[in-house]
Amino acid sequence: MKSVSSPLTILFLLLLLQQTLFAAMADRQFIENTCKGTPSPDLCLEILLPNHESENADLTGLALIGVDAVQDRGFEILRQVVDLKNSQPELTPALDICAEVYHVVVDSDVPSSREALRGGVAKFAEDGMADSAVEAQACERSFGEHGQSSPITDSNRIMNDVANIVRAIIRMML
Repeated sequence: MKSVSSPLTILFLLLLLQQTLFAAMADRQFIENTCKGTPSPDLCLEILLPNHESENADLTGLALIGVDAVQDRGFEILRQVVDLKNSQPELTPALDICAEVYHVVVDSDVPSSREALRGGVAKFAEDGMADSAVEAQACERSFGEHGQSSPITDSNRIMNDVANIVRAIIRMML
């Protein structure tokens, strides 16, 4: 009887493995297709694929992962702003504007987008992400307005790109 159950067990495990692989490939394909519809497909994949929650996510779930990425970037930039104020106090006027606009991102835009997505009101979620992109641009502009060169251009550009990726994912829901 052992010789019969052993091949059956192996066959069952192989079928289970095959099912799991097909499901994972289908999930990855969904994510790849979603990212193709965004302004920066490669960055989109960099945001979504490492997050284990993306494995079984629908569009709303992928958008929520993106909103979390906007929040994470916002907090990173706020930390940069604090560090720069300490190391380059001459940039304080522009950095104060950046602190203000990034607090809007993490304290208002992200929570309102998250709540709107969970409540099924994608249009309001899109508005929050659009504002996050505008805030990144406002931060960057503030340096020029003060006759200074921005030390956080890359961070502002990435925030703008990530917010626009999430916005594109949300638009797919409209």
